[in-house]
Amino acid sequence: MGTKNQDPIVHLASGAVSGLASCVLLQPFDLVKTRIQQQRQHHKNDGRKSLNSTVLRTVKDIIEKDNISGLWKGTVPTILRNVPGSALYFFTLSEIRHIFSLRHQRNISQNSTKSSLPVLSNRDNLISGMVARGSIGFITMPITIIKVRYESNLYNYKSIWGAFTSILRHEGIKGLFYGYGATVIRDAPYAGLYLLFYERWKLLMSANSFTIASPIIHMTSAIIAGLSATTITHPFDMLKTRVQLKPQNYPNIWIGALKIFKEEGFLRFFDGLSLRLGRKTTQAAINWTIYEALVTWFQQRRKEIR
Repeated sequence: MGTKNQDPIVHLASGAVSGLASCVLLQPFDLVKTRIQQQRQHHKNDGRKSLNSTVLRTVKDIIEKDNISGLWKGTVPTILRNVPGSALYFFTLSEIRHIFSLRHQRNISQNSTKSSLPVLSNRDNLISGMVARGSIGFITMPITIIKVRYESNLYNYKSIWGAFTSILRHEGIKGLFYGYGATVIRDAPYAGLYLLFYERWKLLMSANSFTIASPIIHMTSAIIAGLSATTITHPFDMLKTRVQLKPQNYPNIWIGALKIFKEEGFLRFFDGLSLRLGRKTTQAAINWTIYEALVTWFQQRRKEIR
């Protein structure tokens, strides 16, 4: 059944709030992941030495150098990217899904999924997630580059503006889009697969668990979907980091993939997976639980006012 789409401000505001909450809480995961992948690259010829770059050791090094607040280095560019990016993503996604819901009549009601969002086929969810993430990823790519460089200790940037001007001066406009290929190949399939798994698990749990509260269903579905989609797409995350940190050594994802496979082996593509699993699944649980709760709240408030 086609549904009337919500006021755009509902999805923009809900997406922004969920994005702000997740990026502040989870910034340490991003920072440590970037440092570990960077250390692997720097010590790739040191054999077992590179294997000792553990999470605890990396966290200890950061705290010793910059105190506990050092774990939140890069939070400002993360907020600048994630809050507008999350708002735009959820808005774009809602518009795309609304179009699909009008084109393809569905026999499953929204109430049966304990959700305020339209019910779509697996294919429509996959396409919706990929298109929305790919387009928003391009818009937010410059701040993503600045974020990765600012978090890394390979660059001695003193400020976000300093990072921005330095990239423009030495690499030009194209420097702000290094790694977009790897990013979109990682993020678009991730978003599509995530939405497919999320909606499918939400539907299954709603059909068999009538007494479970909606937030529990949303959070559980988000965690399962996050684990699945993150594992499948992680090699592209590792490639993206290499291309963005060392574009002179890894000019594009294909050369980078061959170089890493030849010099470091297949397992290197999964560097930082445990951290990314922890971050992405937690982020998904926070983002989608808050987003769906806020959309439902806005809906209810609108009905009360009317």
